[in-house]
Amino acid sequence: MSLVSKEDLNELDMEFVLERESIPFRVSRGVSGYQLNIKTCPLCGDTRWRTYFGVDSGAGNCFVCGEGFSKVKAVAGLYGTEGRETWEKIAELLREQGWRPKRAAVVATDPGDVVLPVSIELPTELGENLVYLEKRGFGGEICRYFGLRYCEFGWWKFKDAEGHPQTQNFANRVIIPVHDLDGKLVTFQGRDVTGTSERKYLFPIELPGTGKYLLNGHNVVATKEVVMGEGIFDIAAIKLAFDEDQALRDIVPIGSFGKHLSYGDPGGNDQLGRFLQLKKRGVETVTIMWDGEAAALTAALNAAKVLTGIALKVRIALLPAGKDPNEILGEVVRKAYYAAQVWTPALDLKWRLRNPYK
Repeated sequence: MSLVSKEDLNELDMEFVLERESIPFRVSRGVSGYQLNIKTCPLCGDTRWRTYFGVDSGAGNCFVCGEGFSKVKAVAGLYGTEGRETWEKIAELLREQGWRPKRAAVVATDPGDVVLPVSIELPTELGENLVYLEKRGFGGEICRYFGLRYCEFGWWKFKDAEGHPQTQNFANRVIIPVHDLDGKLVTFQGRDVTGTSERKYLFPIELPGTGKYLLNGHNVVATKEVVMGEGIFDIAAIKLAFDEDQALRDIVPIGSFGKHLSYGDPGGNDQLGRFLQLKKRGVETVTIMWDGEAAALTAALNAAKVLTGIALKVRIALLPAGKDPNEILGEVVRKAYYAAQVWTPALDLKWRLRNPYK
């Protein structure tokens, strides 16, 4: 497996590479679009300006040695590398260029004592995914990142107050695992995919409520900032939007499971307590991105006041009225993030007196 994905390789700027190595080139338009006329061939070294690279096609050719080449082959030729060494060089060039890799799930998870209903990983070993998720814009990669599963016929087993075995039907639901900050599985949700259930989300009886935890909080490592949405589809949409902007790939999306922030537990077994733990890990800034509605903004102001109380910098992003991150384009999500305002007592008073959504 290469160190750089195909999508990230597309972001390698050959002009940057040529300028870095002081190789002269000219920019022109060819039959296949924007192209570079390069003085020195990265393969044979000929310097008679007979080498061309199509920026749009990602393919080059030297009319002296007759060899065609890709970005990977060009890097290998320029730096005399091969195999893994070439991919390491490409990763180095991308970082120097200003590239950041997309965040993958970085924390190993532990199932603990929770036995999920019978379900299959998404995507499957054959790369298959649910049409329901694909239609919402969530492909296999994002499903794998969040550890989503599909339960076609499965039951959650528990005991009632008298200790008698009982079951809870999770059939036809996406299973959303919820982990504590150490990666231990503590509970889960089941999202209906049929559109016919009276309960869109189903929660396992006996297990702790999700309101104590931060969805995807276990993946908050090596970052100073998180952005907080509500549920799984909101934070998945935020991640997809941020993955498209290199400058935002260090930011980790987390979920609050609704428009609230739990706090007040004497032992810190609540969301505020977990934010305190994240602060110890280096998190400095929280951007709240809840729904674009009056009640959500008021709730965000309440949460911001609590979080600033533990010396976190809090920003509030305003989404289009009536929309959540999963209902708008990625560019709109990013625009809302960049336009987010830092919470201050003055801003709090201003928005409470004149809520932008009213």
